[in-house]
Amino acid sequence: MKAFFASLFSSQPPPPAKEGLPYWAFWFLLCIILLLVIFIFLRDKDLRQRLDSFFFKTKIKLIKIRLQAKLKKEKQEKIKLLKALGKKAFQENLLIEKGQKIITDLQKLEEEKINLEKERKEIISRIESLQLKLEESRQKYEEQLKQKEKERKPHKEKLTETKELNKITNLQIEKSQKEAERIEKELNEGSQASEQDNNLSLSNEEKKTKNGDNLNYLKNLQQQKENIVHKLSSLKKEIDEAWKEEKELQKAMASLDNFIKKLQQKQKKHKQKFQKEIKEWQKEKDKNSQKLKETLAQKEPLFENLGKIINEQRIDDEGLVVFYSQIDRANHRIQELENQIKNL
Repeated sequence: MKAFFASLFSSQPPPPAKEGLPYWAFWFLLCIILLLVIFIFLRDKDLRQRLDSFFFKTKIKLIKIRLQAKLKKEKQEKIKLLKALGKKAFQENLLIEKGQKIITDLQKLEEEKINLEKERKEIISRIESLQLKLEESRQKYEEQLKQKEKERKPHKEKLTETKELNKITNLQIEKSQKEAERIEKELNEGSQASEQDNNLSLSNEEKKTKNGDNLNYLKNLQQQKENIVHKLSSLKKEIDEAWKEEKELQKAMASLDNFIKKLQQKQKKHKQKFQKEIKEWQKEKDKNSQKLKETLAQKEPLFENLGKIINEQRIDDEGLVVFYSQIDRANHRIQELENQIKNL
């Protein structure tokens, strides 16, 4: 099928048909069928009438729907005018026969509305006050935390520096200890060599010379050992002092960290306390808004009913003349639309 339509609208000549009817014969038969359908339609008067009736009814339906939509809109506009008329008369405190009960109900609702609006202002003021206190509390705790962090910073830097120095000192002690062990080993080996030389069959002069050399060598090693021992003693003393300082710094850091942690917990509790109270007042505000909305909704039908009574009585008042004129025009348009729908 796709190939057929592609070839149908293609500018290139169609490929020659291998089987079935020729290409031109297909289009010829299709044209004949269309002509027959048109001929039958023109000859069948009843079919034409039914089609005309169908399209006419459809047209009437669409017109009716459009007119009904306009009518609905005009009626809604009239209700708005009646409400505005009733509201105007209520605001002007006009004396209206048959409408005193409605006016009394409206006065009660108006009083309730005023009380609700006053209560709403108080609730909003309370929420704003709590939010202000919450912000002040947050700033107060933030300042305290910043101060403690500022105090903590030099301790942390000093602790890092002390740990690094301790690490270097430990490496020096380890190196010196290895050096001391090496010298001790050489001293032992030198002593053993001197004993062996004494047992050899050497002349007294040779023994004396060799023993002198060994003695000088051993003295030199002994001096090196003493120097290293002294250095080790000094290094151990330094590292003891450094470890002591490190513990003091860790203690001071732990104290500051504990204080910061407690301060953060205290801040969190204060924040939760304020947020909980604000949430409760927010609920009260929502309830107040709902009540106010219901109160205003109750007034709308009363204004409409009062407007109907005033429109019927046509109370003589300069401020109401405009509403009377608008309502009359709306009634005229509604009547015209109803007649049009009726005559369809």
